[in-house]
Amino acid sequence: MSTEQNKAVVRRFIEQTLSNMDASQVNELFATDYVNHLVPGGREGFKQFFPMMHSAYPDLKWHFTVERMMAEGDYVMVRASMRVTNNGKEATGSGLAEFRIANGKIVEDWPIPEAAALNQQVGVNFPQG
Repeated sequence: MSTEQNKAVVRRFIEQTLSNMDASQVNELFATDYVNHLVPGGREGFKQFFPMMHSAYPDLKWHFTVERMMAEGDYVMVRASMRVTNNGKEATGSGLAEFRIANGKIVEDWPIPEAAALNQQVGVNFPQG
């Protein structure tokens, strides 16, 4: 796959899956051996992540904006801004995320480190793995 194709996979993940908190495309976007360095449990764990978060925090909303993407070989780096809202509270920030792609699917994901802190600012805690 070209670096442009790899970037398109990551953009789709950020804009459709993350911003909509919708895991319906996980099988299309993630390799079977997918590893996320924030959400435990691989691909199957990620499928359960959004329903679990919605159950615990029904008002939680995320919005990501891709500000810049760079790719080299199998790696894609993204600078993105994030807006988190929950129960009338809002937090915003930005950071870098890194993805490793193989055969058109995300194999490894290092999310924006600030994401957990932004969620905590609005009263949301991520599950511990």
